Amino acid sequence: MDAIQEKLQPLIDLLPETVRPYWWGFFLVAGLLVVLILLGLIGGLFRRVFGKRKAAPEDWAKKLREDLSSYPPPASPPGKNRLTVYHVPVRIRLVVLAPAGKETEIGSSQAEALLNRVIPGLGNAASHDRPRVRVWPPQLSQQGFATAFFRHTITGTKEGQPSPWVLVAGRSQFNSPALLLGLALWADQPNNLGHVSLEPHQWLDVLRIKET
Repeated sequence: MDAIQEKLQPLIDLLPETVRPYWWGFFLVAGLLVVLILLGLIGGLFRRVFGKRKAAPEDWAKKLREDLSSYPPPASPPGKNRLTVYHVPVRIRLVVLAPAGKETEIGSSQAEALLNRVIPGLGNAASHDRPRVRVWPPQLSQQGFATAFFRHTITGTKEGQPSPWVLVAGRSQFNSPALLLGLALWADQPNNLGHVSLEPHQWLDVLRIKET
């Protein structure tokens, strides 16, 4: 210790007299501060050179949003086989498909075939009405999918007021693996059907294809 003090004496003499007896503690603290500052500088430089910025989370709320008030009316008259919801004739304007789970992938080109498996003739009706088709990421919850579909599909009508738009969502019974399906349907006249959430066994009872 005496040898160290002898070497540091010129620096010790610069300290206030009240601190000189504790010179070793002062230099120890100062040394630790220098080490911490250097470590911080080196760490920051390392992160700049080698670190990767995390990608900003995708804003799915914007990506999934559909404003039906901007949709044009159907360009062609109804086809021979027409879809009805609770016996109300409708046109298909939007189809949303989503796998029920992460094990399966769905493409928009499969829409017609998948719809025909939900209700025979539904895909053919969609082919005539030419709706917009969207494929959502895999969904783990049937109820969660329906809630998201209703929330992100905007009809432009206040809740409780009659609207020509009918939103139907749920899980298909006959597709394997299971398919989650959302439909935005346009009726000739405003009605109070609003949002219709279906269990797998209800599709054939609520939606029907009728020959006109």
